[in-house]
Amino acid sequence: FMLIYQEGTHYVIETDFGLRVTYDLIYHVIVTVPGNYHNKVCGLCGNFNGNPKDDFQLPNKQVTDNVNNFGLSWKVTIPNVVCSNGCEGNTCPNCDSVRKAVFSKPTYCGIITAPKGPFAECHSKLDPQPYFDDCVFDVCVSNGEGKVLCDSVAAYAFNCHMAGVDVKSWRSPSFCPMKCPANSHYEVCADSCSAACSGLTEIVQCPTTCAEGCQCDTGFLFNGQTCVKESECGCYDRGKTYKVYIFFSINTFVENYPCKDANCRVKEKCRVENGEAVCVPEYTGICWAWGDPHYHTFDNYNFDFQGTCRYVISKTCGDLDGLVPFSITERNDNRGNRAVSYVREVEVSVYGYSIIVRKNQIGKITVDGELLNLPLHLDAEGRVLSVVQLGHLARIEADFGLIVTYDWNWELVIRLPSSYYNLVCGLCGNFNGNGRDELQNPAGKSVSSIIEWGKSWQTPHQDKDSPCWDTCDQNCPTCDGDQRKLYETEAFCGALTSKADNMFKKCHDKVDPGAFMNSCVYDMCMNKGDKKMLCQALASYSQHCREEGVIIKGWRQKFGCREYFQLTCCESDICVVSLKFLLVFFYQRNNTTHHFEDCASPCQPSCPFPEQQDKCTGTCMETCVCDKGFVLSAGVCVPAKSCGCSYQGRYYKPGQRFWEGQACGRLCECDTTLGMVICKEASCSAKEKCTVVDGVRACRPTSYATCTASGDPHYRSFDGHRFNFQGTCVYQLVALCSDQPGLVPFKVTVQNEHRGNNKAVSFTKTVALTIYGNTLTISREYPNKILVSLESLPLEYSDDLVVFRSGRTAVVKTAAGITLTFDWHSTVSVTLPSNYQGAVCGLCGNYNGRGEDDLTMRDGQAAADGVKLGESWQVALVPGCSSVCQGPWCHACTDSQREVYRAQKYCGVIADKAGPFKVCHSRVDPAPYLEDCVFDACQYNGHHGSVCDAISTYVSACQSAGVAVLSWRTEAFCPMECPANSHYTLCATGCPATCASLTSVNCNTPCTETCECDEGFLLSGDLCVPVKDCGCTYDGHYYRRGDVFYPENECVDRCTCGENGAISCEKAKCRPGETCRVVNGVKGCHPEGQAKCVASGDPHYISFDGGRFDFQGTCIYVLTKVCDDDKGQLTPFTVTQGNEKYGNGKVAVTKSVGVSVYGFVIYIQQGVSWKVIVDDELVNLPVSLNDGRIQITQEGCNIIVRTDFGLTVLYDTIYYVEVIVPSTYMGKMCGLCGNYNKNSRDDFRLPSGLQSNNVDEFGKSWVVDLPGFVCGGCGSQCPVCDQAREALFGKPESCGIISAPNGPFKACHSKIDPAAYVSHCVFDVCAMDGNKGTLCNSVLAYALACQSAGAQIQSWRTESFCPALCPKNSHYELCADTCSVTCANLMHPVSCSNTCFEGCQCDQGFVFDGIQCVSMDNCGCEHNGRYLTMMFLPSIRNSKCVCQTSGTVRCERLTCGSNKVCEVRDGVRDCHVKQGQCIIDQTGHLSSFDGITGPMDALGAFEVASLCDVMAELWFRVVVDIRSCRKGIHSVDTVYVFFTNATIAVNSQHEAWVRKHCYNNFQGLVVHDEVTVIVDTGLAYKMCGACGNYNHDSKDDMTTADGKITSSVAAVVGSWQAGDFSSW
Repeated sequence: FMLIYQEGTHYVIETDFGLRVTYDLIYHVIVTVPGNYHNKVCGLCGNFNGNPKDDFQLPNKQVTDNVNNFGLSWKVTIPNVVCSNGCEGNTCPNCDSVRKAVFSKPTYCGIITAPKGPFAECHSKLDPQPYFDDCVFDVCVSNGEGKVLCDSVAAYAFNCHMAGVDVKSWRSPSFCPMKCPANSHYEVCADSCSAACSGLTEIVQCPTTCAEGCQCDTGFLFNGQTCVKESECGCYDRGKTYKVYIFFSINTFVENYPCKDANCRVKEKCRVENGEAVCVPEYTGICWAWGDPHYHTFDNYNFDFQGTCRYVISKTCGDLDGLVPFSITERNDNRGNRAVSYVREVEVSVYGYSIIVRKNQIGKITVDGELLNLPLHLDAEGRVLSVVQLGHLARIEADFGLIVTYDWNWELVIRLPSSYYNLVCGLCGNFNGNGRDELQNPAGKSVSSIIEWGKSWQTPHQDKDSPCWDTCDQNCPTCDGDQRKLYETEAFCGALTSKADNMFKKCHDKVDPGAFMNSCVYDMCMNKGDKKMLCQALASYSQHCREEGVIIKGWRQKFGCREYFQLTCCESDICVVSLKFLLVFFYQRNNTTHHFEDCASPCQPSCPFPEQQDKCTGTCMETCVCDKGFVLSAGVCVPAKSCGCSYQGRYYKPGQRFWEGQACGRLCECDTTLGMVICKEASCSAKEKCTVVDGVRACRPTSYATCTASGDPHYRSFDGHRFNFQGTCVYQLVALCSDQPGLVPFKVTVQNEHRGNNKAVSFTKTVALTIYGNTLTISREYPNKILVSLESLPLEYSDDLVVFRSGRTAVVKTAAGITLTFDWHSTVSVTLPSNYQGAVCGLCGNYNGRGEDDLTMRDGQAAADGVKLGESWQVALVPGCSSVCQGPWCHACTDSQREVYRAQKYCGVIADKAGPFKVCHSRVDPAPYLEDCVFDACQYNGHHGSVCDAISTYVSACQSAGVAVLSWRTEAFCPMECPANSHYTLCATGCPATCASLTSVNCNTPCTETCECDEGFLLSGDLCVPVKDCGCTYDGHYYRRGDVFYPENECVDRCTCGENGAISCEKAKCRPGETCRVVNGVKGCHPEGQAKCVASGDPHYISFDGGRFDFQGTCIYVLTKVCDDDKGQLTPFTVTQGNEKYGNGKVAVTKSVGVSVYGFVIYIQQGVSWKVIVDDELVNLPVSLNDGRIQITQEGCNIIVRTDFGLTVLYDTIYYVEVIVPSTYMGKMCGLCGNYNKNSRDDFRLPSGLQSNNVDEFGKSWVVDLPGFVCGGCGSQCPVCDQAREALFGKPESCGIISAPNGPFKACHSKIDPAAYVSHCVFDVCAMDGNKGTLCNSVLAYALACQSAGAQIQSWRTESFCPALCPKNSHYELCADTCSVTCANLMHPVSCSNTCFEGCQCDQGFVFDGIQCVSMDNCGCEHNGRYLTMMFLPSIRNSKCVCQTSGTVRCERLTCGSNKVCEVRDGVRDCHVKQGQCIIDQTGHLSSFDGITGPMDALGAFEVASLCDVMAELWFRVVVDIRSCRKGIHSVDTVYVFFTNATIAVNSQHEAWVRKHCYNNFQGLVVHDEVTVIVDTGLAYKMCGACGNYNHDSKDDMTTADGKITSSVAAVVGSWQAGDFSSW
């Protein structure tokens, strides 16, 4: 008889005459024959005659010494099998000495011969040397393949077992672990008989000795092949084994045709292969989910389902009858819109493996929790499972016909053979050929809706960290009929179904376009016409057509979709790969590795063996393919010779290190020099444990500790010690201070600053992390950005570091386990893993578990207090910094003061036992947080910002501890104001969806209170924008739309982030005046210098090129403007200057300065501090416009406008103006400041381009919009100063103080030539007859010029010479800090220059609120980048807003009554009484109250407006005197306004009379020949005069004073001639 059975890992054939053959189905065959066959056998095993020397005996009995001849002689020919006959010479594999040495070690084959190894007891019975030699050879030629190693060692182990040796356990979780099938486990001495199915032991003899192998778990029985339940044991009859329910005939008769009795499944057909009947599927079913997502089942049912949970899309159900079971789940996500979702993750479970493909992880997949590179081939007990990258798809293929593809973004396709007909279930349907019965839940019952159906297929285990939903339930976008009709047109989605002769029509017979068109319309509607949705739908239809053999060309160009989907390997120097939904990669042309093909083979050469590619099947696809000489390696193209290593069917990149085994017992690395994976014994340290996180197995810390600095600042060390330190220099927070091996060096420094004019305390301003040879800086000056270059978040910096935004906090995570956070305000934290214990130093202590020694200074000595500790860890200085508080303000709060702030209205809520944080008290002690809060509140007089920040710190600590706190903010207490398109959330995800990710990511960060983007919006930098307005991702860096960046160090390529994530790059070089460098963290072409233009005093001008001239024009002039924007590369701007007569009328001074830039018009007015007019609206300073591109601040007495491209405009609101432009504008400017070409001789260039030598002609030519007006200078009537007075005013006690060699400005003389300023001063003071105010303003002009240039001047004001007068609660400072010492800066960082200007600075404890110096608790609010005082203010969006005492702005819809209108008047937007306007312009044209316009064409005095009722109490009358004064132009010379008891007259010479009293120098009213009469709507129907009756009907305005109708405005005006005035 003959027995065939399994023993351990071997299959055994055993006969009754003693022959025994064992085979492990892989590697090891053993033939045992009884002794009576001595010298009776032949073949490769020899003749068994006791003489090994004649074993190479041929069939003809001859002996040979050639092993190849010997082997070939015993070849058995098998039909249709191709095989080789061995190797000779150089074709034989060779193992060099280096590799032999590696594989001889105990971590490899050396385990066999190790004297103290697990096989030591076997050495005396079975010589290990041959097995060792074979092992080294085999492992060597297989490039270190781990499976070969294990099989080689297992061969010796089995033979030792056969020799009766009890081998010790040699396998471990990290060395050759044995994977056992379901319901079994590994045993070094497995017993398969004692737990065998009944009847099995009757046909198979149990072995007398044990062997290593898999043994059934308790409750399961061995059926000869696998471990099953007793009910599944089957039958054993006549020496054969039968599975349960298998029918068989004892005497079967095989007829000639094998398929006759084939029992094929439904939808299978029989086919004869090699003479045997084989059942094959009739067809392949296809199911897909694409877009948002749109589903198509195996049975062609189409539906939409926007759930975001994990769902079963298809799995096997019912009696499989031998088919392989599988399960496929998908997980969806929203991408800025809760009404739609997209496939973000696909999991395929088959053959005992769990394979997960996640969005964006291109070239990688996760298998059983571990992240692996593609390609990948998995062995499932002889069954084949492969995962490869085909173009932009991940393709999972099982040998039974299942194929799953996912594009790592939004499209999932499943192909399944018809063998599974009616044997699957899930969202892909039941595959029974009937699309009408798809909506069945897991119980097989029909459901009524898609949502209910989808919900029923949720998997039991959902991601707890990512809440999900099955449908959009609130604030859901809708699609109205008009929108549908629009998107159904041929210009959009209708192109898919159009019957016209279009490019898609040829595919209609193959792929029905209807479902694609409907899905396209839905997506376009829900995403507000986002063109990406159209392109996505067209791409999906095109791809399905390709798979049916129909290739559609030209559609991308026609519909403008190249920039959205096409993987563009461009012809320019920068190549952009733009995958769907903003997955953008870039490759420099000089480093190009691939190119685009619109019909590329899906099978591209791939590592690790690019020369061994299988035959490719499938249709061509749009994709990028590697250039010649390059191959695919884990998703990227690399040189073919730089592939990594193949190891146990897995691919590892060159240099990649990984742990083998679940216990981290062997550390392996892809060694590029040897070209294979090399492993060594290793283990985790005592402070580490082996875990898998984010798919990577590694030794990770057993615990973590966190050090924090918050508030002003309060420090808490790693070991829990608390102290306060208020130094304002740069300090080492923590750094590695040990040479302990294996620890990554790092250093964290902090710089602190005073805020709110409180010098007693400081706050963290800047945090810097140095690690991996780079430094990252996070600063309050650059909110929501970090300085590597100045990057928007998120940012990926190689594989070692990632930076992202969590709530209001920047989070830096490193591969070393170090985490740094900073909220850009005051709270910084550093979290270290336990392997850094005792190895760090700094303000955070040494992390040794003992808080009592944390006050250890740099020299190792114990500090007496926090101040001494801080001083010792100072690492750098900044101007004006100190580590010790000095001055009268350095005092502690009294107990009574502190008690005030313990109340509920301040800090008491923290420790309130019945309050919102009560559940946190047991987890996070509230006491120290309460004390910190009280300390801060006391220092800042209870300012709501300090209180709210301190409470928020405790909230953050609770949430970090996993405690869910209750709502604590109200409208009256610490409300959080959120920017546009966002709302407050108490517990928002720690890793929100952003434009860079389009979905939230699992970053293991707890929830946090913050402002969360509204539905349909995503974070783009620090703004919430519509999804379609998202920016671009480049090399792990995110850029907002419109951002310009240079990807190379030399700035040779200039890239712009455009619409829909498309980046356009062009060859570029820095323009003249620029250099490629990093400025404020931004790499680019930056100006190499700058030029300054000054207008001061009379005014006296100094051009960009140093030219000097005086011009006393009294109009508005172009001071400077961009006249050549260099083909759009320069930002255009215009600076204007309005002048007026001053003092005795002999000189003129600047009245206003206007700046037009970035679409804003900004006016700075004479005598108005802390306010500017922006687009006609008066706003407080400081103000930030256009996302920070424009900053307007008050510094000293000056208002300064700065732009991001280097323009600076300064006006002291009195006398002095300067404009600074960067060198990039050299040769591009025009205006009074000249052309900036470094040649002052051609500065007098007119707008026509012609040159002038006359200053008045030059000045007049740059007048703004005053045609015909006399806007020239003083000409021949300019004031002249005689020699004696010149000498008098030039003395050191007068203007001479400017140039005095030992005077207060001596340090400035080398930077700013004082001669011109002395000359200007003497001229102005002389012209003003020695006026002291003029003298002080002239000296101030030089002082400002010096300070602007950075010169350190000395105090020049005294009690007798130009004393400074400052308002209440302020004092004069030569170097005043008026920019940062403001209410606005308490709330949000204000961009201040480093320049020092003189001015009035608030006293200690007071800050400036835009009007006056106030205590901090009386500060106002910040709203939309603007500071508002404690008063009602209208907003810019028809809302009435109020700044509340809580520090937030509450706005209500502004509704004006019928007699009012919402508009800006005098700089204030509000509901103003409606008004009528009548205007007589400079050319003598009249526009009536009701809109009639025409020339007056008359000279004389005319009554233009009056109250018809002369008896009215508020009667008035307006008369204009029109003369022909300039070249025949009629214009107003004098205006007379009559009241019942007064008369006012104003002429064009700036003179005014009130009741015949003459007031020269009537400042504030300038008549430039234009008269405007404004009356309130209450005077409608009551007016008389040439301006009409103001009855809102223009038809009757053409009526003369005597009631006659005319067609001439001149006739109307003439009829209203003022008879009481003399005729002309």
